Amino acid sequence: MAEIKRKYNCNCKEFTVDVQGNSYLVICGKHVNGAYCAFPNLNIAAELSSFDEDIAYNEKKLRLAFNGRNEVETASVIRELARVITVAIQSLPDVLPF
Repeated sequence: MAEIKRKYNCNCKEFTVDVQGNSYLVICGKHVNGAYCAFPNLNIAAELSSFDEDIAYNEKKLRLAFNGRNEVETASVIRELARVITVAIQSLPDVLPF
């Protein structure tokens, strides 16, 4: 039987990003081992870095998550999404047990 072993406070944000004529609903946040983002209306999610300087890493992770999807047509869209999401994650407090 499944059992919850640890609980952590949740730190997340939800917002819309407009890039090159497309609008993306984003939910992103920090968890105990890093960060994440989800695009609920596209059924896409990605594990990200919570470090300030990791925009390039987060761009790579988003590129993998969006691989083969028609919603993102250019690398510049993914680069801009990575930048905006990384900045949003940076402003969140770290996750601590409660």
